[in-house]
Amino acid sequence: MNLLYWRRSLALALLFGLLLPILAACGGGSTPAAQPTTAPAEQPTTAPAEQPTTAPAEQPTAAPVAGTAQPGVLRLVTGSEPENIDPQKSSFVNEIQFIMMAYQALMTFDLDMNPIPGAAEKVEVSEDGTVYTFTLRRDGKYSDGTPLTARNFEYAWKRLADPETAGEYQSLPCGIIKGYSEYSAAACQGLSMEEVMQLDLEKLRDEFGVKAIDDYTLQIELVAPAPYFLSMAALWIGAPVREEDVAKGDDWWYYPENYIGNGPFVLKEWEHDSKAVWEPNPNYVGPLGPVKLKRVEYYMITDGQVAFQAYQNGEIDILGVGAEDLATVQSDPVLSKEVIDVPGSCTFYFGFNLAKPPFDNKLVRQAFAQALDREAYVRDVFQGLGTPTYSFIPPGFPGYQPDLKLWEFNPEKAKQTLAEAGYPDGQGLPEIRLTYSGTARNNARFEWVANQFKQNLGIDVILDPIDPTAFAAATKDNPPQMFSLGWCADYPDPQNWISLFQTNGLLSARVNYSNPQLDELVRQADVEQDPVKRAELYAQAQRILVEDAPVVFMLNNGGPVLVKPYVKGITPDTITPLDYWLGFFNLPNVDVQP
Repeated sequence: MNLLYWRRSLALALLFGLLLPILAACGGGSTPAAQPTTAPAEQPTTAPAEQPTTAPAEQPTAAPVAGTAQPGVLRLVTGSEPENIDPQKSSFVNEIQFIMMAYQALMTFDLDMNPIPGAAEKVEVSEDGTVYTFTLRRDGKYSDGTPLTARNFEYAWKRLADPETAGEYQSLPCGIIKGYSEYSAAACQGLSMEEVMQLDLEKLRDEFGVKAIDDYTLQIELVAPAPYFLSMAALWIGAPVREEDVAKGDDWWYYPENYIGNGPFVLKEWEHDSKAVWEPNPNYVGPLGPVKLKRVEYYMITDGQVAFQAYQNGEIDILGVGAEDLATVQSDPVLSKEVIDVPGSCTFYFGFNLAKPPFDNKLVRQAFAQALDREAYVRDVFQGLGTPTYSFIPPGFPGYQPDLKLWEFNPEKAKQTLAEAGYPDGQGLPEIRLTYSGTARNNARFEWVANQFKQNLGIDVILDPIDPTAFAAATKDNPPQMFSLGWCADYPDPQNWISLFQTNGLLSARVNYSNPQLDELVRQADVEQDPVKRAELYAQAQRILVEDAPVVFMLNNGGPVLVKPYVKGITPDTITPLDYWLGFFNLPNVDVQP
């Protein structure tokens, strides 16, 4: 992660969070490009009135606006209210942004995206690469002062696998940890809950390969060597939630007094749908401390224009630049000096629910894929923020395939493919609805998309905007016929991308996609030790994914982010594509000095 509420690129998802939902691939570090909701229809590329370059009244010459800035207080926009911040159940970027403030996993990441000990002090790996022994820090505690033990981690990992948990990331460790696939039979094997309840779950839980040897030693046994496992151990999925907290009810995490973790911050206030306040955890130990910040404030703003105004007023300290605001930023003598270009880690796409006609027909999906002009989408709608893409893994990440372009823009071929599907000129097609996170900017953006289908396929697509907070839930259970989402990297390995589209995977489940050939290639790749063979297996799987077109990949994020000059420790050298918010893995050096 986190999807398009991407995970995972949280920092920049910040941005996208205002526009498009993103699944957290690890949280998706920086997703600035994912930001804007720029509607080309409302921003003609030749309208000088919208891109003034000489109007002094609109170009402040005074010093940067500090507004209500206070020493040691960092103010961030997180988009909509998170639907769930239970570590073993969450997947969207704005959810992970909460979790990783309050909790620290066994591992974390350094500025080079390498996994390093987090709650663990050290880790030892057996000669055959299948047994990981984590030694916890002996001074590790929860924020309320209670001891952190290996049994807390054993409980968390077993809770992740528990069929009754049914978390969004439950399928990620399938086939990796010994006994996981057997215990998590619904997520890994596709069994119904009725079938699962016939299993000896207590026995399967006991045989699961995660064991607390003593208070400070946790052992995790794998099915086969997995070069990415330490990165997986850095994710929120293994965050040490306490059994006594979970026992308080399904919504235990909703109340700050229950949200007790071992991470660098404590959730002190949560004014739902408005604001959350974090203060440093006095008991935190680990590489993300000591923390200089006195407070971090999260603001749940879903309208990009409102967020941009808040930044201009000095009420927000970091904000991804939306396409609609790019000209203003570039022409402003103050704002233009506050820009940091951030690398992307996310891929945005349109998903089809293959269980709902006409998208159960592969030719229809391929026709829709050929009818979208990705270059124009990035150029006109996003004003050049981000890059067009035709495949899943983004540039800069292992497994990127720049030549995998099966469905380039071609209106004539799109019409021909639609006719081959049995719908010449769109005749006979059922009603098509495109569901998305409804904001003023997104409305204009998706009008452009609907116009593409009208112009290039002769199809009237009905736009279906829904409340941004409700959108995440809408894509989980019984997802819409067609919708917009994204995925951000959790860690730099193709396994974190392609495995998501295995049968019952985190992303395949959202579109009801299944291909046994892809499944087999991913199973082989996940345990292959030869890096060249492993890369080729993932490449073959990605080609199948693109050819089947359960989703249409549109763009990779990346681009400008505004950072107030009084924010210290956040520079191009101290940000990573995996950041939960910009500069997160440089937390000991982040400060606010207005």
